Amino acid sequence: MKKTNVLLYLCLVCVLSNCSNDSDDSSEDMEEIILPKARTAIPDVAFERALIELNFDDVEDGSVITEDIEMVTSLVMNDKGISDLTGLEDFPILENLWVNDNLLTSLDVSQNPLLKFVFAENNLLTNVTVSNVTILEKLQVSNNQITQVNLSDNSLLQLLGLENNALTSLDISSVPNSIQLNTFSIENNPLTCIKVNAEILNDIPSQWTKDVEDTFALECN
Repeated sequence: MKKTNVLLYLCLVCVLSNCSNDSDDSSEDMEEIILPKARTAIPDVAFERALIELNFDDVEDGSVITEDIEMVTSLVMNDKGISDLTGLEDFPILENLWVNDNLLTSLDVSQNPLLKFVFAENNLLTNVTVSNVTILEKLQVSNNQITQVNLSDNSLLQLLGLENNALTSLDISSVPNSIQLNTFSIENNPLTCIKVNAEILNDIPSQWTKDVEDTFALECN
């Protein structure tokens, strides 16, 4: 009888041990299944609605699943009533951004280093940050209220539209020559001097537009 009791006890221990392990495995599996995906906050309702229209989001809840926007290369969101582009930093391979005719007061694309084209005309912009965007080719931000823009990282510019802003100074000496920068407009700004390099100064294209009193120079006071 004693041997039988011992055997029964050992069998019971084995069964309970296996059940415990199975339970632990099940819990781990459940944790993996219900683990929430990372999300990017999109506080501007108009911005999120535009993403929903583009099928990059599906529910208007102030955020978007991050992995759903990580491979997006183009955003065309003209005239959508957008005033804040917070969340744009989580579009790491974005190449093309169109946000004309919105309500933006600030535009910072410094965390989108693969951008080539930025069009943000007819907004309320007072500043634009394009540092770290070293392959930027086209920047069109006319008809805003921009007071300054640093283009020192943007040596590949081919188009630069800055007319009808509030710029008091501008330095485009980082662009190697005027052949590359074939389209440039700066009229209707309160500046009088545009800093360039010697290569550009010796060959100012006739199609460039500026106010009559503005001059190009190697140094501006």
